[in-house]
Amino acid sequence: MGIEIIRADRKLAETYATHIPGLVHATGPKSYNYIFSHQPLYDTFIDAAWKAPANFFSHEQSTLAFENGAFLGVLISHDGSEHYRLKDGVWPIAQELAKKGSIAESDIAALAERAEIASFMNPHVPEDCTYILVVSVPETARGRGAGRALIEREVERARERGVSRVHLDVMSDNPAVGLYAAMGFEPMAETVTPIPCRKHGLAMELRMMLRL
Repeated sequence: MGIEIIRADRKLAETYATHIPGLVHATGPKSYNYIFSHQPLYDTFIDAAWKAPANFFSHEQSTLAFENGAFLGVLISHDGSEHYRLKDGVWPIAQELAKKGSIAESDIAALAERAEIASFMNPHVPEDCTYILVVSVPETARGRGAGRALIEREVERARERGVSRVHLDVMSDNPAVGLYAAMGFEPMAETVTPIPCRKHGLAMELRMMLRL
């Protein structure tokens, strides 16, 4: 049957929610460790964001890969025109978690400060592009073409919408850089920020772009 790419809905979001924090984290472990400081905060936040609408990490912007019914990976993306609205959408989730007592109020201020610092690693996202936030495949499923299939479907969707470019950000030490380059993505910016990179050991970040 090959690899099947399915747009996520609420049912799929609930079914595969336990996979998402680990898969997102794998795309930039040092970056997420810096921003969130400790794993329970990260896991709680990403799980809530995945299940909620209208934010960076929502299942609403996601496609899932399957092979013979087995889950193989996830891609999260959005239109460039929605980038900053969806980015701002994460803070109401953090505030709601604090109200429920799921995370500490003190965590929110520290999280916001580190996220602001880390944001300097990412160049501006133009409105006339598709932006891929996450492509991630479990270690046990790698080498079967799921990552490529997810990206190919996203590129196809971008063309259908008349978009001329696909953007993504990736840590320079991520092995996925090779896949992106092989698929035609070119590095357009190399970003080093003093606090996360020099003080906390984060690698340089690459903005890569595919012209359609």
